[in-house]
Amino acid sequence: CERVTDRTDWDVRKFYISATNLCKNALMENWDDLKFVLAVSRAGGLNGAARALGVNHSTVSRRIATLETSMGVRLFDRLPRGLRATDAGEAAIRVAEEVERRVMDLSLAIAARDSALAGSIRVTVPPLIVQAHLADVFAAFTDQYPQVELTVLATNETLNLHQREADVAIRVSDTPDETLFGRRVMAQNSCYYVSKGYLEAHRQALETRNTAFALDYIGFIWWGDLPPEEIAGHFPAARISAKFDDMVAAHAAVRAGLGATRMPCFLGDSDPKLRRLPGFAPQPYLGIWVLTQTHLQQVQRIRLFMSYVSNALEERGTLYRGELSPGQV
Repeated sequence: CERVTDRTDWDVRKFYISATNLCKNALMENWDDLKFVLAVSRAGGLNGAARALGVNHSTVSRRIATLETSMGVRLFDRLPRGLRATDAGEAAIRVAEEVERRVMDLSLAIAARDSALAGSIRVTVPPLIVQAHLADVFAAFTDQYPQVELTVLATNETLNLHQREADVAIRVSDTPDETLFGRRVMAQNSCYYVSKGYLEAHRQALETRNTAFALDYIGFIWWGDLPPEEIAGHFPAARISAKFDDMVAAHAAVRAGLGATRMPCFLGDSDPKLRRLPGFAPQPYLGIWVLTQTHLQQVQRIRLFMSYVSNALEERGTLYRGELSPGQV
């Protein structure tokens, strides 16, 4: 804790007096309360903090009030749109962030000493890749290394490896976090796909690029209300037949015959119910990376797992790049 005489604002001085007492008497006991301060700061309110911490709204409110009472200062101003940290609150947030960093550094340093081929690995990976290939890879890995406990977090959210939300990330990206350790396992491509039934029903119009044909296109809600320029350039009458917020749902819609959409080649080419839209070639898509926190790169089971998964993906490289023979398209 800093010297109180270095502070001029009375509320901040009172906080540092209280913080000094915490340092002397109850720092570890109050760290849980500081975590609530940090969560409120990051979420901007009690509800968001409660969701992040997995508790209810009243618990967050009570813990903040308890800390304010024990320190004799107000940490947050209650505003109509949420909570805003006071000067004392900002000081408390900085202390909480520093403690969080030090605890995380200690946790990572301890984990990095682990040389056993046993223990847990938490992996975050997009659901589509798990569904398409990695479920089998994970099963084979755990059969070969039964002492490793694998926890798979199948999500499209970008979990924070620095905060140990996961140990390994398999990510589809062109701009991965540069502070992480790992590599791009492979490039991949995407293409436009329709169902076999849709292709058969409209084959002549699709193969001749009939400009009057109202191609049904399945979009995504963040792409707007018009088909992609590449589609509109060949089919000016194309229209959006449906919009989704998830590739799994869009894939199901294509299989059901709602129209065409763009998807990764590994997904479209591996589905026997889909066909590429005639006349459209694969185009670059986001790469696949296998990453971990730099402190964990020397942990034997994590290095082994990363290598195992990378090799398995590389073996399927032709599928991810859409390198099919004419008879397969």
